[in-house]
Amino acid sequence: MDRNPYFKQTAQRPNQFPNQYGQTQYENNYSAQYSPEGYVESQPSYSPYASSDRMTYADAMNKTAILLGTTVFAGILTILFFPMNAMPMLAIGGSLVAFGVGMFIAFQRMVKPGVAIAYAALEGVALGALTGYLDYFLPGVALQAILATAVIVAVTLGLHYSGAIRTTPRGRKIVLIVALGGILFAFINMGLMFFAHTNLRTDVSFGGMPLGVLIGVVMLFVAAYFLIADFEAVQDAVNNGAPAEFAWTCAIGIVMTILWIYVEVLRIVSILADR
Repeated sequence: MDRNPYFKQTAQRPNQFPNQYGQTQYENNYSAQYSPEGYVESQPSYSPYASSDRMTYADAMNKTAILLGTTVFAGILTILFFPMNAMPMLAIGGSLVAFGVGMFIAFQRMVKPGVAIAYAALEGVALGALTGYLDYFLPGVALQAILATAVIVAVTLGLHYSGAIRTTPRGRKIVLIVALGGILFAFINMGLMFFAHTNLRTDVSFGGMPLGVLIGVVMLFVAAYFLIADFEAVQDAVNNGAPAEFAWTCAIGIVMTILWIYVEVLRIVSILADR
């Protein structure tokens, strides 16, 4: 979303400021790259109410609901129809394939519906298998993780709508650095688990609290900040007159962040339950 001019607060809108020939500055490049075929010709001047082809906030939220529903449905099917001994491989395999699709999405200027739904389904398989496996050995963690995630997302959305919290360029840089640090720690910890049979998340404690819980709480705040930034990006896209097809791009960004929140919550709940 950050790479696309439609999601920039300061971006010049694609149909703004026509030149002396009656064409807009970006008619031959900007809009051609980021708009569906025929969009520029049918909408020569910017107006947020000019056509139903313009994306609305409700469009993005509806597409988000579709993708989340797909993830949940795929997760339920995975738990119901696969044996418990297959869950670890499904979780790992589904995560790797979903990661590949996610990287493909990251380099797309506008996400297609089929790709977005495929990503959501793959994440559903991976997270459904992971959740089912953990809940089998630690009964109750699945329900706790789902409820906690729903509460966090609802509170974050409420803060966004109320205007109580707004992101800033400096704040985004800080949380990005923290997020990258969390990813680096995860890789280091994974290596220690494989080669030294040591898990820093559970074996190291501060004040009686496992390190994994403390890191998880920090990452939850980071993910919530990212989610607010996602909602703001949707509003920027609407203000910039993005075409309706951009709703899928907005939705996939929001869903990725919500699933990140779920994974962090599931990790925290599992560590506490396992104690």
